[in-house]
Amino acid sequence: MNRKLLCLMLFIQLLFLAACGEKEIKVPLEDVGMVGIIAFDYIDKDSMKLTVAIPQYSPEAQRSTQTFTVVTDLVSNGIVEIEKLSDKKIVFNQLRVVLFNEEFARQGNVRKVIQHLYRNAEVGNKVLIAIVKENGEEMLKYNYPDKPNINFYLNDLLQPSINTAFNPNTNIHDFMYTITNPVFDPIIPFIDKNSDKIEIKGIAVFKGNQMFELINPKEALIIQAIQGRKNLAPLDITMEQGHGKEKLLIDLVENDVHLKSNKSMTSPKLTISIEIKGTLSEYKGERENDLFTTESLAELEKDVNKELEQDIKTFLDKLNEWQVDPSGLSEYFRMYHYGKWTTEKKREIVSKVAIDVHVKTSIISTGTLK
Repeated sequence: MNRKLLCLMLFIQLLFLAACGEKEIKVPLEDVGMVGIIAFDYIDKDSMKLTVAIPQYSPEAQRSTQTFTVVTDLVSNGIVEIEKLSDKKIVFNQLRVVLFNEEFARQGNVRKVIQHLYRNAEVGNKVLIAIVKENGEEMLKYNYPDKPNINFYLNDLLQPSINTAFNPNTNIHDFMYTITNPVFDPIIPFIDKNSDKIEIKGIAVFKGNQMFELINPKEALIIQAIQGRKNLAPLDITMEQGHGKEKLLIDLVENDVHLKSNKSMTSPKLTISIEIKGTLSEYKGERENDLFTTESLAELEKDVNKELEQDIKTFLDKLNEWQVDPSGLSEYFRMYHYGKWTTEKKREIVSKVAIDVHVKTSIISTGTLK
């Protein structure tokens, strides 16, 4: 009896395993279209244009990238429509870049799309995001003579680099963290096609779910300095501090920042102390032949301090006027606040906070000047 029961159970298990095997239908690699870039262009409040770029690895393919564009109301519906046009199964395991055109971002639709991708198990958290000034479809379909594969070109362009102010760039994890955190406002690189090249023009600052304003790379560097990034991109400084017009470049910049608030919600004040060390790699101005003594470098450091303090204060006052907080300054008041912290509380604090900025610059060498 026991032997018959054991045989019956074994038979049932074999049937179950056979059924499972039938469900796991594996698609051959040559029948899979791995999306490298996906772009969203705004049409109206009910529809959008969805474009995907898929690398072609077949030596018989005449073009290195295959692109498909459909008009859809939902991301999933758009992918289904693209699969009807393609001879392959569309997957997102190799997705590297997501593009939104400016109108799409200003209408406040970015968060909904990123949330959809963030929940997709095929999509990695390090997929980069960028805002396109005009049209994402045109950017993907344009024939760049020096860059035959748009997938590699855009991915390399948006990768973190010490020589740009966009290090690190915004990936979908960064975006979801900042847009769901009542202390921050998201920032995303803003790109545009310039002749046969794609250029990073600045950074789009979001206010809530909508793109609000555009800031330049030097201003983006201030955000990174205040957020505590240790190594910064080279500082390109133009100043007039009593010695005519001077231009200098400080390279290999090390940054150390300390922020302290007065903990007041009614009369908020914030003190920002920044210490910068770097190499003076280039200088142009009337002090060009005098920068070989300790005294002359100390005088230059004082003038650089004044210039940077003015620039940082002017930029932060502009952000406060916009009531946006990409640097997370309101965190230094939230940590002393009892009760729930809201986005409205952040707007209220940044709109009236008085900011005092102190910069201490140390030129540790004169690089190629000597």
